[in-house]
Amino acid sequence: MSSPVRQQADEIGEIYDEMSDLVDIYHGNVHLGYWTSDDDPTPFAEALERTTDLVAEALALTPGQHLLDLGCGVGEPAIRIAGRLGVRVTGVTNSTWQARETTRRAAAAGVDDRVTARHADAADLPFPDAAFDAVLAFDSLPNALDKGRWLRELSRVLRPGGRFAVTEYTAEAVLTPADREALATHAILDPPTSSALCGLVADAGLVVEQRQEWGARVLRTYDEMTALFRLRGEALAEAYGPERLRAFEQSLEPVFDVCRGKLGYVLVAGHKPA
Repeated sequence: MSSPVRQQADEIGEIYDEMSDLVDIYHGNVHLGYWTSDDDPTPFAEALERTTDLVAEALALTPGQHLLDLGCGVGEPAIRIAGRLGVRVTGVTNSTWQARETTRRAAAAGVDDRVTARHADAADLPFPDAAFDAVLAFDSLPNALDKGRWLRELSRVLRPGGRFAVTEYTAEAVLTPADREALATHAILDPPTSSALCGLVADAGLVVEQRQEWGARVLRTYDEMTALFRLRGEALAEAYGPERLRAFEQSLEPVFDVCRGKLGYVLVAGHKPA
């Protein structure tokens, strides 16, 4: 019989399988964009890549290192990091479709010798202890039913002295049952406070060096997505089907309302003691 954690991982994987090619609406990046100020004119696609670059910067990667991308989506951050920084990246995802799509995109980008992906559960990683020089959990920790277990697995496969970076939505106000239900439809589960997250990271045996509160800098993502549906609705409906697109857009509206009003966003990074 499957454990509750295993069942939950399968359910999250099904959510991403159902989204499948819809991720291309936001340029293949299943994460938030970053703007330096309220009047920063950076386009949405570039803001998404900027977040990837800032998170990678916290890992202080050097050429030839091996990075685990925990919850790799369709591989766009992994492909960008491997291409720019000369590292190897192994991605894991609980979506079989995402694993295949990451493999396809890596080959198309010419980095399939450095980017690989496999279907696996972040709560029970199929890797030996100390297997990686660095570990990244980029907007994947929100999917975890047991965040402590994910972080302990992250710590286990990270070599002593290796670096980690995680991003997470944070609770900045009291979340009602209705709020939590809306968030769960898009696999945002039980957002912690920023301090509570740092406590979980420390409990996993990791040293926190950075805690960067990015809530104000990523907030525009929700408006950009809303505008994208409005401005490109006809083309998107033709590409994905009007009923499917309408259902996706409507499912996002209550999630965005909670994210705008009650959630923040944080990067926590550091190292595993040598």
